[in-house]
Amino acid sequence: MASKIAAVVAYPSKHPETGEPLKFDMTYYLSTHMPLIEKTWRPYGLRSWSITEFQNPCPLTGETPPYLVQTTCYFDTVEELKTALEKGAETTKPDVEKFSSVFPRIWVGERGERSKE
Repeated sequence: MASKIAAVVAYPSKHPETGEPLKFDMTYYLSTHMPLIEKTWRPYGLRSWSITEFQNPCPLTGETPPYLVQTTCYFDTVEELKTALEKGAETTKPDVEKFSSVFPRIWVGERGERSKE
């Protein structure tokens, strides 16, 4: 059964206060931060994750997308996600400044089911 809860962690293309472009070290993110997330959050219910890196400029519009990197983390319940964030924040939150000049926006959704016809 697929995990039902998707936590979207999205890095804005510009700093919300200064307007400076996002500086993001994808090598560090993949080699250090995401293994840290796995180690820290998996005991609290992290099932899997995926990363989407958006092209700048967007090939469809030619504009800078609002977010340049998006990681989606999957959990079975919102309670598991809340626990992972709460218990893991001390370890994972300070690491963000090592790879990103902008702190991410986070929102939570529920995965939908494909209609069967």
